[in-house]
Amino acid sequence: MPYLNRLSKITASVSGAVLLLAAGAHAQAEVNEQNVAVSANSEPTIRRLGAVTVTAQKREQSLQDVPIVVTALSGELLNDAGVQDIKDLTVVTPGLLVTSSSKQANTTARIRGIGTVGDNPGLESSVGVVVDGVPRARNGVSFGDLGEIERIEVLKGPQGTLFGKSTSAGVINVVTKKPSNEFGSIWEVGIGNEGFLRTSGEVTGPLSDAVSGRLYGVYEERDGLLDVKTGNGPRTADETSQYDFYSFRGQLLFEPSSDLEILLSADYTDREEDCCMGDYIAVDPARGPLITLLAGGDGASAFPVDPYDRVAFANRDATQTTEDWGVSADISWQSDVGELTSITSYRDWDNGSGQDMDFSAADIWFRDSDETTDAFATFSQEIRLAGATDKLDWLVGAYYANETLDRTDFINFGNGYFFYFQQLLLGASGGAFNLAALPGSIYTGETKATEDIFKQEADTYAIFTNNTFSFTDQFDLTVGLRYTIDEKTLNSDFDGNEGSCSTALAVFGAANGLTPTLCLPWVNDNFVGVSSTQDRSDEDLSGTVKGSYRFSENLMSYASYSRGYKAGGFNLDRSQFGPADPAPFQPNLDTGFDPETVDAYEVGFKSNNAANSLFFNGAIFYQEYNDFQLNTFTGTSFIVTSVPAVISKGAEFDFRYLPEKLEGLTLQGGLVYAETQYDDFEAVDFFAPPRLPGSTISFAPRWSGTLAVTYETSFVRDWDTRFNVSSRYTSRYNTGSNLDPLKEVDDLVVVNARMGFYSDNSPFELEIWAQNLFDEDYYELAFDTPLQGTAATQTSPGTAVGAFLAPPLTFGATARLRF
Repeated sequence: MPYLNRLSKITASVSGAVLLLAAGAHAQAEVNEQNVAVSANSEPTIRRLGAVTVTAQKREQSLQDVPIVVTALSGELLNDAGVQDIKDLTVVTPGLLVTSSSKQANTTARIRGIGTVGDNPGLESSVGVVVDGVPRARNGVSFGDLGEIERIEVLKGPQGTLFGKSTSAGVINVVTKKPSNEFGSIWEVGIGNEGFLRTSGEVTGPLSDAVSGRLYGVYEERDGLLDVKTGNGPRTADETSQYDFYSFRGQLLFEPSSDLEILLSADYTDREEDCCMGDYIAVDPARGPLITLLAGGDGASAFPVDPYDRVAFANRDATQTTEDWGVSADISWQSDVGELTSITSYRDWDNGSGQDMDFSAADIWFRDSDETTDAFATFSQEIRLAGATDKLDWLVGAYYANETLDRTDFINFGNGYFFYFQQLLLGASGGAFNLAALPGSIYTGETKATEDIFKQEADTYAIFTNNTFSFTDQFDLTVGLRYTIDEKTLNSDFDGNEGSCSTALAVFGAANGLTPTLCLPWVNDNFVGVSSTQDRSDEDLSGTVKGSYRFSENLMSYASYSRGYKAGGFNLDRSQFGPADPAPFQPNLDTGFDPETVDAYEVGFKSNNAANSLFFNGAIFYQEYNDFQLNTFTGTSFIVTSVPAVISKGAEFDFRYLPEKLEGLTLQGGLVYAETQYDDFEAVDFFAPPRLPGSTISFAPRWSGTLAVTYETSFVRDWDTRFNVSSRYTSRYNTGSNLDPLKEVDDLVVVNARMGFYSDNSPFELEIWAQNLFDEDYYELAFDTPLQGTAATQTSPGTAVGAFLAPPLTFGATARLRF
């Protein structure tokens, strides 16, 4: 679609902001990090770093006084690095990886190698995402445009005392800009390669003496990044990974007195995309020709050898639709007792997922976006009371959340399903077996395979306290406790095709090599008409003890112990007994898994030089996770199980630096060394290959580092220019939960760059930018391709592996007006 036609779609998303553009005055930049010039007589100019304020302990503190590892990112740096959602944070946060799989809703954040694979909504995230004090239900629910950002704090290690149960690996704490009491407005339009278009509008200012507001709107779209061979269809779209979305965010800030502040917020996002398809890494030589035979048309051509040809195969629609909205009220009242804070929120998130499940142009099986859906509705209420005396900073609070999760998983047979399995079974039986001879075999045409419905209700109750005792001017001791109760109920209803499993068991028996294929989960007629209800209640006492000692004004050291907790839950997928069990291939209706806990130890320091031109912080850490929740895709279904122990240990450093002799230059970065490994365990009755015990877990590079370099200088006349290069390095790591060597990513450096031009005498700004500047090719995640390989837990010539690719080089320009 031409850009001019696209503009008509954009107008609705930003019209509220555009109407008020002319009423604004020049916006004053809200910047946490300042360069302060101090001169006296003929003394040289001294550049100093301003203090960075964070809320890592639910109160405003200087970053250098907080006894935990925090990567603090200002709004200015986030803009320079092109950060618009949590996936973009990896280029400025060492030790953080954020990846997506079969859809953007399956986004997973990992810190120091610890995270929870997002493909199964029954699992809560190990890395919590909090936006303006409101926890998001899952990492995928957090994916999307974050709007105008004041700052982002990435807190590393368990943060359960103050941020709740699902933060056993850390927290991404997002703080958006509040309404300003001065009028200001921003309008921007950006265009780029691959059909990229983004436009946004924002206005803020006073509505009365005691009320101010902020309104933000954005529309963005991009064409596909992969070509698609569709075979004989019915899909006609010949590219994938294209998307478009629009989003609104509005805020009202009431300040009726100096003691009371009320912030009301609302947001809405609508996103549609064609996502996500994998490229082949390896193809099963036995099944590949059969796939191409069934595909027909351009889908019958040879599979590409190089996945970075960026050619995918799909004959079915892969539309993903997401509607996300929420409201919240944040009330702060300064009383004689202390500061009382109440945060009330309600959020609703719905996702529909179409998918070509066989990842080929053959018509074997698929999901329709109107039938396969995930939906979260979450209400939360947090209340805190905090105060301070000369020797004590204290905080007490309570938290409640109700989460309703609805999931429908409908799988459809395609027109080629019968023939495909007929040929496989004929090959396995030496030509002696005919699938059509089995009663109940109705795998012809487009037939429903499964019609599974899951409804989960979860309630969380917690009370917590966090208190810092100042025993001397140098020594502080922080003690925190949190008691949590989690209650969950899951109702599951299974239905679908009659299948041939019971017949296969009667005719061949469980030990016959053909039976497992005829009893795959989606054709297992033992599930038809089955319903179950499961309940669980977990409780946990977690907490922290931190001691900090300030040796001087410029050096503080600390040691800490923290216990984190993530609730148990239920696997929202079909689970069945194996052929060797007493009830072979019967439904296993106990899909629960235990809570995950972590004991973490950390020793670190925070330092700055006398001139405040260098902040340098470091820590060593040891974290031991018990009953680590592992989600593994077998090529046929998701299996959730608890690994007895995972240990993460290492060291990390971060810095901010203003070189005194290079005026205009700022550097910020960090380096993490982490060994995150499975402890030794017996892989008996556990879906895992022998390689897992004692091995480094997936998505856990030993080395991870970031460096952001910003340089400002005069350009021409009264115009200045600002350059930024933000880069991320990761050493080799594996992207598969089964650690198949085919799924490894080599050492990698990704660079983003941006160059801006601006003037204090003009409202106009221009930026030229590039993401993945050097066009690095790498996998976000590799997976066993369904139906096209042998055992999913081992590398062999018969294993078919696909991968979801990271975006290639994208570039463009953004024009901006500030009033």
